[in-house]
Amino acid sequence: MVDSGIDPSNTLIASWVVGRESSVAPPYQNPTHGTFVAGLIVFGDRLNPHLPDIDTGPCGVFDLQVIPNADPHWGSGDVERVTEQEFLQSLESALKRHANRFKVWNLSLSSGEVCAEDEFSAFAEKLDDLQEQYQVSFVIAAGNYELPPLLDFPRLPQQLSIGRITAPADSVLGIAVGAISHLDYAERGPRREEPSPFSRHGAGPNHIIKPDLVHYGGTCTTDVSHIGGIRSLTPSGTGEDIGTSFAAPLVSRSLAQIYHQIAPVPSPVLARALLTHHARDPRSRGRVPMGDEDYFGFGRPVPPPYCIECEPHQSTLIFEDTLRPGFFLEWNHFPFPPSLYREGRFYGEVFMTIAFAPTRGARWGTEYCETHIDAHFGVYRTVTSRRDAAGERRTSERFVGLVPPEHANPDRLFEEVQIKELRKWAPVRTYHGDLSAGERGNHWRMMVRLLTRHGVEGLETRQAQPFALIVTIADPERRAPVYDEMAQLIRTQYQAQNLTVRAEARIRGAT
Repeated sequence: MVDSGIDPSNTLIASWVVGRESSVAPPYQNPTHGTFVAGLIVFGDRLNPHLPDIDTGPCGVFDLQVIPNADPHWGSGDVERVTEQEFLQSLESALKRHANRFKVWNLSLSSGEVCAEDEFSAFAEKLDDLQEQYQVSFVIAAGNYELPPLLDFPRLPQQLSIGRITAPADSVLGIAVGAISHLDYAERGPRREEPSPFSRHGAGPNHIIKPDLVHYGGTCTTDVSHIGGIRSLTPSGTGEDIGTSFAAPLVSRSLAQIYHQIAPVPSPVLARALLTHHARDPRSRGRVPMGDEDYFGFGRPVPPPYCIECEPHQSTLIFEDTLRPGFFLEWNHFPFPPSLYREGRFYGEVFMTIAFAPTRGARWGTEYCETHIDAHFGVYRTVTSRRDAAGERRTSERFVGLVPPEHANPDRLFEEVQIKELRKWAPVRTYHGDLSAGERGNHWRMMVRLLTRHGVEGLETRQAQPFALIVTIADPERRAPVYDEMAQLIRTQYQAQNLTVRAEARIRGAT
């Protein structure tokens, strides 16, 4: 936890603090914010039992105190500021010592710099470099809009530019988190599960989806006359507060469980893909609709074990590999559960998530992300040509994609539109195919390919590009034995293994 520190006198949380380091001199220490964040990481579910999708697994915290007191009303302590460079130096110094042990680093902080549409902040670029170098994940608050009246939902036209996320939430490899409301306000406020009025929105630079995810961070009316906070620890006991700072740790604890429960420890790319794959719109529990991704990202994540397990009516396949420019990976005759194939048509529902850490170049501005991995999943259909001069017809097979990217308009193919609407060059993309009407086809095919930007042909773009792809095939009616059928098909034809989940010790009394 990279924050203002945890109150050392708080006995409730002391046993969960696995270590402490500080770069803040004692006269400038104010652990109020850090204690609140830590309380949500450790006790988030118990302090807020009425809120869904908060991970219930145990989670310790390492206290990295780097932010000094900025509140002139805090006791008699002095006020101090930390510069971006000082913060990054302290962070990197800690990463050198602890990155192998701690994979999730919660950054419940923001700056006053509203992110630009056409370039990434230097702060975010440095955080990207640190995440790649040390193979860790940063979970970052999307930032708070603090000038009343706060932000409406849907946003008013004049709020679209002033309410954008602040640096470093534009980090490409970081997971930015926005806040949603846990209360209904009849007037001048959000409904339950809608964005909190202070929660900043996207999109990020170059139209990448930001925030990535959302969680509960308290709420209020737009005139701040009524405030309903999320509950956590304070130096004097417990209390309530609001902010995207307090939504981020709820995502951090879920991500930490993914890292912990999978053995061996997954790569940051795979961990991010697993966290994103089962995220859903908190309002409907379905997919985030087109146009709302700038406020909800990919949705609210489902905590483990649900995001790493399968139910009988669904099967999830995970692919982790590397690609080089000019090459692609193809899986022809991709297996499909027989119970979802009836009378020559395929039925069911398909979800896909692809995540990767793109090659980046700060000097390229909006073209900061220089590589892109695209996935195609669909069927081959038999096509009969018109009669030729001899009066004969010829048949051939044509590929038809059935799992399109979400938050996209696939009918417009200009590069500018692909960047804006298809989220091309984004580090995470989700796909969804609804086969409820039945789709004709001979057999399934999956293809994954790597693209590089025009004119960017340096050595760095020719290096292998790691990626993680997750595919879920499900029966929306929850009746077909999809898991058993897919397991049999794959085990008899291909080399595969189950995702290894860390075993938990079972304790029983001696007799």
